[in-house]
Amino acid sequence: MINKSLPLDSTKAVLFDKDGTLCSSENYLEALANARASFCVGISAKPELLSPLLAAYGLSKNGINPAGATAVASRHSNLISTATVLAMNGVDWCAAQEWAEISFSRADFALADRKAQLTPPLPGLVALLQRLQQKGITLAILSSDLGPSLETFLQHYELRQFFSAVYGAERNPSKPSPAAALTLCNELGFEPQHCGMVGDAQADLNMAAAAGLGWNLAYNGGWKQPLQLSGSHGYLQHWDQLAPL
Repeated sequence: MINKSLPLDSTKAVLFDKDGTLCSSENYLEALANARASFCVGISAKPELLSPLLAAYGLSKNGINPAGATAVASRHSNLISTATVLAMNGVDWCAAQEWAEISFSRADFALADRKAQLTPPLPGLVALLQRLQQKGITLAILSSDLGPSLETFLQHYELRQFFSAVYGAERNPSKPSPAAALTLCNELGFEPQHCGMVGDAQADLNMAAAAGLGWNLAYNGGWKQPLQLSGSHGYLQHWDQLAPL
């Protein structure tokens, strides 16, 4: 349901999250969490770490938690949580950090060739981007994924032409800092009150509100598990829901 008073008429730019918003990333994130945990167990020779590592990543028998670390947090934050699990199980901190980095690098390499294929655009996205572009609205991505990965996704699905800017986790300030949203709005050349944000995480909505963006919408259609989000101007299950507005 979308608030009919959503100020789209005054919107000059829309900022989009990527994973779970622009694309279906559940299969990829499950594979990534499993790969990171498996490589970490192999390096540490501690099979008992598999369960706590997967729990830290937000992966269970029910699938990936859309509000969990793998789905929401940056690569760096997940590195720290991995090192923390190792340290809690007797690994000294320097070794824990090193093993976490090696495990993540190996997981990235193992999935590199399949990442774009495992993160297809969600239904109705292309038609929405075309409509917004035709209306002269500037589009940008603000994501916890890294810039090169974002570019690969956009190139693979021929979406790059829709976006004027791509703001990844390697930037400083980075998402979910409100300063990241403000920096992106400034780079686009618009006041924050003339920009909107669409995301699938509570952090997206909180960031947009704290940055003073004109509106924010929660996208709920990208996950199997239902999302429990608050503080938005409405909810989308499918991109076609924006068409009447």
